[in-house]
Amino acid sequence: MTEPSPKVRTAIHVAELARKAGLPIPAKLLPVLEAAAAPWPVEWLLAPLPGDPIRVVELFAGPGGWSEGIATVLGVKVDAVGVDSSPDACATARKAGHRRICADITTLNPEHIALRHTCAVIISPPCPAFSPAGKLTGLEQHNIGILCEAITRAGDAAGLMPLYDVCCDDLYPDLADMDECPACAEHGYHEGTRPRSGETWDEIRAVAAEVTDPQIALMLEVIIWPLALQAAGAPIRWMAMEQSSNLPEDVLNDMTVEFYSCDWAYAQHTVLEAADYGLPSRRKRAYMIATRHYTTVRTATIRPLPPTSMAQALHWQPGERINTRGTRPIDPKTGRAKGGNTFSADGPSWCLTGKARTWKRESDGLRLTAAEAGLLVGFRRSYPWQGSRTSAFQQSADVVSPIMAAIVLSGVFGVLGEALVRDYHAQLYEMDDLLAPDGYDLVS
Repeated sequence: MTEPSPKVRTAIHVAELARKAGLPIPAKLLPVLEAAAAPWPVEWLLAPLPGDPIRVVELFAGPGGWSEGIATVLGVKVDAVGVDSSPDACATARKAGHRRICADITTLNPEHIALRHTCAVIISPPCPAFSPAGKLTGLEQHNIGILCEAITRAGDAAGLMPLYDVCCDDLYPDLADMDECPACAEHGYHEGTRPRSGETWDEIRAVAAEVTDPQIALMLEVIIWPLALQAAGAPIRWMAMEQSSNLPEDVLNDMTVEFYSCDWAYAQHTVLEAADYGLPSRRKRAYMIATRHYTTVRTATIRPLPPTSMAQALHWQPGERINTRGTRPIDPKTGRAKGGNTFSADGPSWCLTGKARTWKRESDGLRLTAAEAGLLVGFRRSYPWQGSRTSAFQQSADVVSPIMAAIVLSGVFGVLGEALVRDYHAQLYEMDDLLAPDGYDLVS
């Protein structure tokens, strides 16, 4: 963590005294604190008071999927700040009441002094490089090798492997009679943990920048931010990640290894299909949860919900079909349009992409609204999508569903996720029979 100047330290100390006394921060200190905190909130320079909600950083935060999952579905209060490079997505989130910094994540310092009290990080890098809807450059072995090398070097840069991982006492019971532990000497350890490699986070990012698609390199932020915060002494408790279900196992396994090597107690990933949890649109994604301590609740098993069709969610009559690609040539062998350009609304819709803005109902040519697109991925109809129609649909296509966010995070927040998800789902899609009754049999 970058050490503040004496002037900043004094300003923080005075501001903390004022806060503890229930007084506002003296106005003359604000310019000093604002300059030191930028781009983060001034109050994040100050230590939290007893009872304050935990501080959470959301990276690639978008229009608010994780934020809504925490606040609206789970009803958990956190002190969160999201970062995203899309002005429209940031505007949407702000309109919905979520804080956003509009910036390129890779230009930010994960050891910024304002982050020294951060307890959790949520990271959802863009997925086109790994998704079938993209160019699949993230699956090329050359790029996987570069990314995995950068992940390993990120662990070295954090320098957090604990001394007891080499079992000095067990391996060398006569250590007291030696000048130094042979294993520690071999690995270059000092007392407590191995030393940091000396590479900066920007230098590690430069390693990943050798990939052929810049979006692939953004996966590196998943390992950089939690380990950087840990190395800087922040009270980091857990991290959560969402990415395409096509994310290579080599990448997932290397991240898991680095978390365990840096003394994290738990790091696991799973693939979940949104339609299995009552969403009226398909969306298969990989999720990872890692926690620092065994005492942190890590996972909660939430049973699949009954399927919801697109027609049910939008209150359409049965039998409707959706045309996704306009008029297509007819295949003489099948009698159907080439390219598969229609699907039935009597089941979950296809996974939304930005091109869902051109979908139309075959019976009357009706196109989806931005509100309906958001509804299909788990947002309330009144969610304040900002920007053009094209931008709003792209936001819905990229976002993490609030329902899936709640499912993934219910364990780390230690809440009864299944009942809360069922109730939110029932109210969202007006299905009273899915409301969780009192005494609902939860699986945890």
